[in-house]
Amino acid sequence: MEKREVDVVIVGGGKGCRELLVLLEEYEPKHLHLVILGVADINPNAPGYLYAKRKGYFVTTDFRELFKRFPDVDLVIELTGSDEVLDEIFKTKPPKTKVIDHLGARLFWEVIAILQEKNLYERRLQQLEGIKLNIDIIAHLAHEIRNPLLVIGGLCKKISKLKEIDPKIKTYINAIIQEVNRLENLMNRLTFISKPLQPNLKLCSLNNLVKKVVEDFKKNLPPNITIELILEEEIPEIFLDEELIAQALYELLENAKEAMEKTGGQILVKTKICYDEVAIMVKDEGPGMEKSVLEKATMPFFTTKPQGTGFGLFFVQKVVQAHGGTLHILSEPGEGTTVVTELPVRMFYPIPPV
Repeated sequence: MEKREVDVVIVGGGKGCRELLVLLEEYEPKHLHLVILGVADINPNAPGYLYAKRKGYFVTTDFRELFKRFPDVDLVIELTGSDEVLDEIFKTKPPKTKVIDHLGARLFWEVIAILQEKNLYERRLQQLEGIKLNIDIIAHLAHEIRNPLLVIGGLCKKISKLKEIDPKIKTYINAIIQEVNRLENLMNRLTFISKPLQPNLKLCSLNNLVKKVVEDFKKNLPPNITIELILEEEIPEIFLDEELIAQALYELLENAKEAMEKTGGQILVKTKICYDEVAIMVKDEGPGMEKSVLEKATMPFFTTKPQGTGFGLFFVQKVVQAHGGTLHILSEPGEGTTVVTELPVRMFYPIPPV
């Protein structure tokens, strides 16, 4: 079926208008092609008005100008919430122009939000089905290896304490103990990989959380590194595990700091909202990563640092996925690295443990 093109104007340029414009950019109705022609609001500083202006749409402080400029407009979406404005629209609109009031528009994007979250949930289930077998194998191996390691380590420690032991043998025993400790640490990491991460989700302010972590992190920055924080004011409260998200953000900041320890520079931390997702961006001015390194950056045990564990970005990704979000890493040699954490604004479906 061929899509019908529908010309649309919006009356009311507040936050709801901005959300709707972003939604229509990201979601294409199945049988309609909605073309936004213009936005009207009495406040030229309203967020939807400003967003429409940036996007190149016609904007005006008098909605009647919309009808003069677009006399053949098909649809008016009224978002002011004012019955008086709605009545005036019906009086002045072109005869064939249809009207959706703010309640109808709200229902429209609530339905779309539910469908998007349902798709997210289904994709997450598919991912989990693909990795469940590997996780079970890792958990079993870690359990089977840890027990004999504990026995070997315990016996070696007892032997090393014997007074009559030959010094040369004691050296060998201590070397065995060191390797046992290393393997025990490895088993702990394998256990972490296989253990489901179940965040304790609570409604909280992402901006306040990010601000607190950044302020705490600033205290330990060397003098050659600065940090800039830009918070988008319109970000709503969302469901998240504050402790896990704070740990993940701290890990990203630590990575950014380490990347610039020799050269110095600025770390940029930014929050942003895009309809049904909020994002935390951490950008550094370090050396960046080669493509081959970037492809492995979130793999457990992979590290380019001499004393690295290879668990930093893996942990961050696991935390983000446990919140139903996604992690994006953008980097090129000589251009620094940008890590973007995207989290859902709403979560109607429980996210399975990661």
